[in-house]
Amino acid sequence: MSQTTREHVHELNEEIRFLAGGYVFEREGRIEKDGRQVLYAVGHAFVDRACCGTWGCRYAFVPGYMIRHQVRKNDRGLWVSEVEPIVDEETRHAIVRILKEKEYVQQVQFQEPDDRFDIKHG
Repeated sequence: MSQTTREHVHELNEEIRFLAGGYVFEREGRIEKDGRQVLYAVGHAFVDRACCGTWGCRYAFVPGYMIRHQVRKNDRGLWVSEVEPIVDEETRHAIVRILKEKEYVQQVQFQEPDDRFDIKHG
């Protein structure tokens, strides 16, 4: 793997809980952008244990450009792929527009090169 490539674990249909709620990735897809395949996952997040009420939203997470798909399984038996995070802002905005129209999501999150997340609403 190069310095710009990151591992992405395919965690579909696993509910991840946090203090006030949780989230689930329901499915994955790919779109083409500038001749490259972009991997994304669609899921929903929900708050169901907060003192201020409940809510939920549908979102997409973009790990990045697909470099190598499902190259191995991790110690939990989940597939791992190699991706390159997308850093160009113009490309990100174009992907947000595509995914909002295609998947009807409220927000799109991008994997950052340093493993943080960047949330784009539009």
